[in-house]
Amino acid sequence: METTIENAVVEKLNQLLINYQVHYQNLRLFHWNVKGPFFFILHEKFEELYNEAALKIDEVAERILALNGIPKGSLKNILANADVESHEEIMEADAMVEAITKANLVLVSNLGELLEEAGKAGDEGTLDIFTSYLQELQKQNWMLKSFLNKSL
Repeated sequence: METTIENAVVEKLNQLLINYQVHYQNLRLFHWNVKGPFFFILHEKFEELYNEAALKIDEVAERILALNGIPKGSLKNILANADVESHEEIMEADAMVEAITKANLVLVSNLGELLEEAGKAGDEGTLDIFTSYLQELQKQNWMLKSFLNKSL
């Protein structure tokens, strides 16, 4: 890969990393603070989702390092560059689920841009790893929207 294309891939990976970190924090807050008739279902689901997000955060950061980049994980970078909205501690359960679906759409958009840059760069490793992320988020959104009985 040539340097500018590699830099573009690293830039897209860093944006994904930043957004995943905000998403992860939201998921933790939702897990801790969910209330209502679906508490047991959502409490468990939110824990599953934040554990998955934590693994993905690590994998994104490691891919950045493998491409000779520096993972952007400082709170300063996260706050200045996040596209995923950071939520308050107290929200209605349905609003939490809806917030997750909206964050997933941001992540799907990030992934689309990343996969486009990786394709231009001929970066098969990045394509191989992150195509599955896209599929997982799309499936997750379908399931969450079905839980809400809405189309978002």
